[in-house]
Amino acid sequence: MSRILSIFARTSVCGLLLLFIVTTASAQFRASIQGIVKDTSGAVIPEATVTVTNKETGKQQQVTASSEGFYRVSGLAPGTYTVSAEKAGYKKKVLESVTVSAEATEGLDISLDVGDVTATVTVAQEATSLLQTENANVDKTISNQEVMRLPQASRDPYQLIRLAPGVFGEGARNRQWGRRKFAKHERARGIKQFNLCH
Repeated sequence: MSRILSIFARTSVCGLLLLFIVTTASAQFRASIQGIVKDTSGAVIPEATVTVTNKETGKQQQVTASSEGFYRVSGLAPGTYTVSAEKAGYKKKVLESVTVSAEATEGLDISLDVGDVTATVTVAQEATSLLQTENANVDKTISNQEVMRLPQASRDPYQLIRLAPGVFGEGARNRQWGRRKFAKHERARGIKQFNLCH
């Protein structure tokens, strides 16, 4: 009887541990959309309601802008979103096809027009800025088509990391076409030399 209880206890602990790991791993998205809600004159609109909807999954997140008109929606998965903002005394504005890249913060200021609450202004496609104003990072997402057009033998995107400045470590710059180059140490007239050989 005690053996059965021991097996049951071990199975239960392993199951709870697995459940904890799965739930922790599923909440790892760090992309976000942030900006300021303003009116057409440039004055901030405090406490406007901003709703972000993932077009692929339909998942919605809703936040209320601060007293300075600032809003931030975090924990977004990469994808295409619909962003809407509304406040009593202003027309609801809906921005379609807002693209969010992985682990990026997209800046999106929203301008509301004064008018009836039941009126809605829909912007089908907003011009995206090429200048990143939300942070000082220099980055680019490489698409699958760009990887396939690269002049390399294996088309392995992880080999691109080796080309970045400051990348060091096992195999960072000492592999050639899958064969590892080993350093051979030699001493000539008291000076230690390194020769790379295949």
